[in-house]
Amino acid sequence: MPWYGWAYLVLLCLIGAGGFVAGLRSGHPLLALLQLAAVAVLGCGVALYFRGEGAGLAYGVALLCALGVLAYKTLADRRLAERARITPAGRLGMALGQLMLMPGAVLGALAFWAQRGG
Repeated sequence: MPWYGWAYLVLLCLIGAGGFVAGLRSGHPLLALLQLAAVAVLGCGVALYFRGEGAGLAYGVALLCALGVLAYKTLADRRLAERARITPAGRLGMALGQLMLMPGAVLGALAFWAQRGG
């Protein structure tokens, strides 16, 4: 795996850990655990893509569930930002953290597509 693959995996770990801690502090442990699992699924997809291995149907279902969890987390964060009156800098930080997950989702989908003969 190239160095930038490892760097992105480290970034995913930091985003997952930060989201987990923030979820625990906000009093939503189940959502925090689900987000951590979703980021782990994205990390597995990145590793599968860069190793050149495809991903099976089970991974495809896990990726779909992970994207659903992350979409729900995005909506929950938006509602929290509106209620708590988070500053624009805080909103930007939340948006950038969620945006950094997109390449992981795309690489996971490409790993799944490669296994299916795409």
